[in-house]
Amino acid sequence: MQEAVATRVRDGGTERLLLLEHDPVYTIGRRGTTDHLLVGLEVLRAAGASVYRVDRGGDITYHGPGQLVGYPITAFAEGADLVGYVRAIEEALRDALTSYGVASRTERGKTGVWVDLPDGQPAKIGAIGVRVSRGVTTHGFALNVSTDLAAFDRVLPCGFQHEVASLQRLGVTADVSEVGERCGRTLADRLGRDLVIDTSVEAPRDAEIPMDAPVRKALDLLSEPVPA
Repeated sequence: MQEAVATRVRDGGTERLLLLEHDPVYTIGRRGTTDHLLVGLEVLRAAGASVYRVDRGGDITYHGPGQLVGYPITAFAEGADLVGYVRAIEEALRDALTSYGVASRTERGKTGVWVDLPDGQPAKIGAIGVRVSRGVTTHGFALNVSTDLAAFDRVLPCGFQHEVASLQRLGVTADVSEVGERCGRTLADRLGRDLVIDTSVEAPRDAEIPMDAPVRKALDLLSEPVPA
């Protein structure tokens, strides 16, 4: 879907923010390694998870039910400020968290959004990994709402040891779709876009997916021996 929408944007079509929840899946970015899987394959299979290499920046992370995933697919001019784009996503997530009374921050030298747990420990609540290809952004962010945080114990999330938080862990009860609506509005504000809610997106056509798109060779690494 991302590849198809990106093709449409390159052809002058409407920019999109895809908001969704994934089935349990671990994705490994371009800087990632399977060494950061901390449990055996049988444990991941028993958890009903898949493992895929993907073409975003960053290391390994988890997506699953109870987590809001957002993919902004937008036109990105040559020479535009990629760091500024990532910072806009961070600030949009922080704006949405503020609307729930949750104080958050960024950490110097690290991408994503952080909070303090009730015991004072810092914890990551929002992860970000993006890609810019042929003038269009793909991938984006993941914000933990009511995610099963035990899933993060099976990996070294983002390539380093740290606590992981969710709105639920912070004592906030929220619906993923409601959080998605708030994040959509704050991200539109931060990116200077108008937000139009549209629940229908045309299904991807094969011709819209470039022949060299990594998704054409996507393979669940649990279906075969996992290389290091």
